[in-house]
Amino acid sequence: MNGAGAAKRITALLDQIDELATFGTVTQGEDESDAELAIRQLQDRYPLWYSASLSSLPDDLRGRFIEQFEARYPTVSPRIKQFIAHPRKPWALYDSVPRFLKGHGRWQYSLKDSYKEPLLEQRRLLLEAKARFAINPEVQHTAEQLTELFRRLPAALTILEREHRHRPGLTVADEYDLQKVLHALLRLHFDDVEPEETTPRRAGGSYRIDFVLRQEQVAIEAKMTRESLGAKEIRSQLVDDMFGYRGQKNVAALVVVVYDPTRRIDNPAGFEHDLNTDDPELLVRIVVAQG
Repeated sequence: MNGAGAAKRITALLDQIDELATFGTVTQGEDESDAELAIRQLQDRYPLWYSASLSSLPDDLRGRFIEQFEARYPTVSPRIKQFIAHPRKPWALYDSVPRFLKGHGRWQYSLKDSYKEPLLEQRRLLLEAKARFAINPEVQHTAEQLTELFRRLPAALTILEREHRHRPGLTVADEYDLQKVLHALLRLHFDDVEPEETTPRRAGGSYRIDFVLRQEQVAIEAKMTRESLGAKEIRSQLVDDMFGYRGQKNVAALVVVVYDPTRRIDNPAGFEHDLNTDDPELLVRIVVAQG
């Protein structure tokens, strides 16, 4: 299951719970016309929500979710299925039970016990499922740290390229020069920097990762624009790279720095926005570093 898609679906399902809870409350309210309308709304919407929830849950949570809808012993402990079918079915024993038992209410199926508490447990299970697809905060922190670092790259390269006391500065003529600078820069901040790893062959091809921070599970790719490599070509390369890195056991995020000293990318903010993703399967951050 795609992590980002699952997380979004679950978030949308969680957003509907308050409305479903309100429908349930109104079904047993004093106003009969409002109650009848709420019953129809609940009977229309809950089954759709329930079906969508089941399809979004991992297998090990699905059974527990179903138990809140359809109890093993419905006559002893009715659940949401019974409540929705007959929310205003009178409790035959209401007039004859002692006062301390009347808290159950005058309806056969208690709003609290048969609907609200099971719905609350279903909400908890959805939250647990969503957490499994959430982005690792440590991975996200490292990606943000690298993003800030790469934003300062042009200023740092300007210093390195400057002639000093009649000694020539460093020349960054291509991606190989850029990778060398990045390797040194990364070693200042991280202990375990693995250069040039090739991913396993997938869909007819393999993909070379410039650097991998093994402890942080972050891959780093360096691109540099030139006459034959503009925004369109780099975008195509990055889409291929994102596909190739996805699902790698030691890669949870990809951070790409595109060094663009001659400003061949006209809209760097839009370029980054189009490719950045918060997919928990592969967090992606693109930095267009322009001189």
